[in-house]
Amino acid sequence: MSKKSSKRRMKLKFKKDSLLGKLIIVFILLIIVLNVLRYAAYFKKEDNSQLSVIIQNDTNVEMQHDVYIDENKIVYFSEDDMRNLFDKELYYEKDEDNLRRYISISQSKILEITEEKNHMYINGTFTKIKGKVINRDGIYYFPISELADVYNLEVDYLSDTNKLNIEKLSEEKVTAIVNRDTELKYKMTAISRNIEKLSQGDTVTVLDSSDKKWIKVKTKDYQVGYVKKSKLLDFTKARNDLELANAEFSNFDLKNDVVIEINDESYENFDEKISTYENRTELAKELTSKVSKEISTNAELNSKNIGLKMNITSISNIDNYYRFLKELKAYVNANGCFLIVVNNSNLNNDIVKDIANIVV
Repeated sequence: MSKKSSKRRMKLKFKKDSLLGKLIIVFILLIIVLNVLRYAAYFKKEDNSQLSVIIQNDTNVEMQHDVYIDENKIVYFSEDDMRNLFDKELYYEKDEDNLRRYISISQSKILEITEEKNHMYINGTFTKIKGKVINRDGIYYFPISELADVYNLEVDYLSDTNKLNIEKLSEEKVTAIVNRDTELKYKMTAISRNIEKLSQGDTVTVLDSSDKKWIKVKTKDYQVGYVKKSKLLDFTKARNDLELANAEFSNFDLKNDVVIEINDESYENFDEKISTYENRTELAKELTSKVSKEISTNAELNSKNIGLKMNITSISNIDNYYRFLKELKAYVNANGCFLIVVNNSNLNNDIVKDIANIVV
């Protein structure tokens, strides 16, 4: 073998080894980059410039419009977000001044609130408020922090951390106690960044306990993160699920309890009586008063459940009837009475079941 061919082979081998070495270095660098990208989120610093909205256990609420918070820390939600989050049936009628008068119905409360006015009516009772329904760039906003009592909410905004926390007081809440000093983690891993220190004896709200090792929790200042399950004890139901429709109004006995029936013969021109919000409110108050009078004049009824039974078949405007039933239910439930609705071929069974305490 000649010296030239030997040198040529050595050069080729050197080039191959050099190329292989470079490929190995590139591969290692690629792995490092991928791992950096993979774990970067674990060390991501929280951006407090963006408002964080937490509603119950949902820590990533997607709002259709920006939340507006005024100089008095009154929190405003858009009309679309109000419908999406709290009352899908929210509607309005124009008043005598051509202003929007919104009507919203919860389990036992009817809200009436008119744009640009610093007051509202709850079940017909006048209430002064600091906020009002406002129009910002064509979008109507509601002072949700002023309406907390209507929707059975607890609304709290922390400006220091730019966090808005909303508790639905009708839904279950579970808490736990930190049993020794630990860290609130950004992700479910020990290498994740620390959000804040938790001290022994701190109370946290449990958001998700489905993982075997980690619990998703919320602190008293609404920081959300993960704690090892071993660091928590005394899991307690701080608030039970209080769905009124299923709890307070589920034990009516149609045979032995008292039923006051309203049918087609009770009123002439029933459609007219439910044609506007004012007419519906007047009729709802009249029927509620009828039930209250029945109770007050008969002592034996104090030990029985009372049900107002709506058995109306001659209806032209079904949508107005559905609205009336919802509004009537709020009035009678607020007085501890049941709303019983007789279903018929004119009505949508699913809608009626969603409204009434009892469907027959």
